[in-house]
Amino acid sequence: MTVIAHILGGWSVNIGNAFFQLAGYEVLRELLPEAEFALISEQPGYPSYWNRRGGNPVESLDYINTLKPDVLVLMGPVFRREMFSIWGDALEKLMKGGSKLVLLGVGAMSYDPADVEIYRDFLIHYPPHLMVARDAETYRLLGDLSAQACAGIDLAFFLSDYFPQRPVLSLQGSIVLNFDKIPEPRITVGEGGGNFDQAFDFNGQRWQIKFPRFRAWLARRSRYGMFLEGILFPGSKLTELGGYRIIRTDHRPHPMLRAKTYRSPGVLVNDTPYPYLSLYGNAALTLTDRVHAAVAALQYGKPAMLFSESPRLRLLEGLGVDEITQRPVWLDLARLEEEKHRVKNFIRQGLA
Repeated sequence: MTVIAHILGGWSVNIGNAFFQLAGYEVLRELLPEAEFALISEQPGYPSYWNRRGGNPVESLDYINTLKPDVLVLMGPVFRREMFSIWGDALEKLMKGGSKLVLLGVGAMSYDPADVEIYRDFLIHYPPHLMVARDAETYRLLGDLSAQACAGIDLAFFLSDYFPQRPVLSLQGSIVLNFDKIPEPRITVGEGGGNFDQAFDFNGQRWQIKFPRFRAWLARRSRYGMFLEGILFPGSKLTELGGYRIIRTDHRPHPMLRAKTYRSPGVLVNDTPYPYLSLYGNAALTLTDRVHAAVAALQYGKPAMLFSESPRLRLLEGLGVDEITQRPVWLDLARLEEEKHRVKNFIRQGLA
């Protein structure tokens, strides 16, 4: 029996990791019903704030090599400058023992040429048996170094197949504001004039968006600037916009900084993904600075608008939502089904 080690981890620093990891796990279980799955944690060097470049603590257990799986599955933005220090030693032992590396819905943290060379060097050392890139650029830059590769989609787009959301009327009368990396903007509805950064029409009303310039700059400087901004400045006290109840989400359960996380009313923060999925699957609109909050809402058939300049935006390309940073958009679910079917067929044939 084939033993597949599938990664589930890094949720405490970004609950969005759970969105694609859980969906990917369910896809593989459906396609490979005879396989045995071992659910493994992230490497300890990945989620820590103090040792990202130094790799894994020497005292940590090399858990994956105690299992000796036939297949190791990694997902998400695995291409990062620290790849060798985080996964190099473990993969060296695994692949010498005959294990195969499978990369599902993968992308990069940075697409700078110097970083791409690191990723290519990594794949030369540890060539994957199969790779599904979550965006066309990752496939173009790195797909030639995998035995089998395709330009696919992020696996979080499969969430609704395995975690459908029941209709909750009270939540359908809500909007979700998910701003945990940059400060929540000032949003006005139905007011004309004034200075604003962006404006759009939604539900027959004009919505205007204005970000606090200095605070946004501080939050974007670094992770620590983000935490500092959240502690030093107050949050919005609005509880309603345009006739909708406001619910706020925070995707970072750890570190729990009460002054930052709960500085505004109506906040959900949780160390499991399920209540988030209920919110994104029911809310009338999601406004967010997190790519996977937008993905979750879109694949449940709900509108979302994204306030981000992250390289991760590439995972939305080719799905007809190019204007998501300018206005709320809906996903063409029929088009998504075609993409999901294509990706499933590729995985099924590649791992047969």
